[in-house]
Amino acid sequence: MRPVLFMLLPLLLQAQALLEFTSGLATTWLVGDNPARTAIISRDTAQQQALGAGFSGVQPGVAFHVLHPLSSDWRIGLGVEQTYFEGLQRFRLRVIDIYLSYTQTVTSVAALVEYIPVRFPLARGYAFLSLEPRWVSVARGRYVYEQVDTRQGRVVERLDTLISKPPEPVRRLGIVGRIGIGGELAEPWHFRANVGFGVLNLWGRRPERGELLTPVRLGELDEKYAAAVVVSLLLQYRLRIP
Repeated sequence: MRPVLFMLLPLLLQAQALLEFTSGLATTWLVGDNPARTAIISRDTAQQQALGAGFSGVQPGVAFHVLHPLSSDWRIGLGVEQTYFEGLQRFRLRVIDIYLSYTQTVTSVAALVEYIPVRFPLARGYAFLSLEPRWVSVARGRYVYEQVDTRQGRVVERLDTLISKPPEPVRRLGIVGRIGIGGELAEPWHFRANVGFGVLNLWGRRPERGELLTPVRLGELDEKYAAAVVVSLLLQYRLRIP
């Protein structure tokens, strides 16, 4: 990311004296046949080759972006997003409930390039397209196994484990493309909403690790692309520098 920062900083200093600080919710939904979307443990264990992660639904996260206009149609900037992946599963037996969970945090640092092709007269609105090359860091996962006695409502066994899936650390290069809209709420406050598609590990995949987001390497022969649909709802503050 250092070369990206060195390229962007001179442009930030020379362009218009306006910074746009944006923060809000950023959700991620893994798509495709990535094993991280499958259940942690299949009910038919004879057919299961490896543990899944249970990340089958929309995963919550937060985002913070700083944008800077180069012209009325073009912006550049930097962004940080963090997604909190969580997979949950329960097995109900006669007198015991078994709870499984697997959690993992993924942090992305992105260089933002944005183009505004359309403007609307209402609320100074606009539509935009953006492209985000990303540096992605995957934290160690946490696996929790818990047995609960349903008659007494107490935990009879609990296993809480930090998962280290070598090779570590886990860093990849990804990319996200977005389409969205923005507009003015009350100057200097604005809103932005967008949807996009990206790949977390477009470059730098390592087959010896197995899959990017699953707990263990057993039964995994490769690291597939981790494709995702991303949706953000953001609040923006525009700061003019005198």
